[in-house]
Amino acid sequence: MKAKEYFEGIRAEVVKTDKAREMLERMKAREGAKAQSYQAGGGSGDFSDPMESVSQRIDFESKLRQRIADAEEALDEACGILYGANGRGGLAKLKGTHYADAICMYYCQAETWGEIAEIMQCSQKWCRKLCEVGFEFIDRVGWAHIKSA
Repeated sequence: MKAKEYFEGIRAEVVKTDKAREMLERMKAREGAKAQSYQAGGGSGDFSDPMESVSQRIDFESKLRQRIADAEEALDEACGILYGANGRGGLAKLKGTHYADAICMYYCQAETWGEIAEIMQCSQKWCRKLCEVGFEFIDRVGWAHIKSA
């Protein structure tokens, strides 16, 4: 697998996990207090069990916890490639921290190019170029060499 494909997969998982967290928050908010109606006969006749939504949220939360754990494991591996197991190796050591930081921010933290450019004080085009060069370097020297640095 090419480095870019690997990190695109990481980004997709981060984005999915973030969306799932947002959905969970919306589900929790729906369980909150509902507005009380004081109109006579003010029901629609529909019966809804408030515990059903709680039960659905608990099931979803369990699945989300596993997804988060899996994503965190994948992120740890990706950060190991970028920064080494001890935080002082990987791509950052072999090629430079700017390359690792650009890849980390876009692919592991799901930041936008604009946000990354602002943080790194360079153009969005340059941030993309840092990632491209970083990926090419990983592919050229190999995963094993990057991980062992």
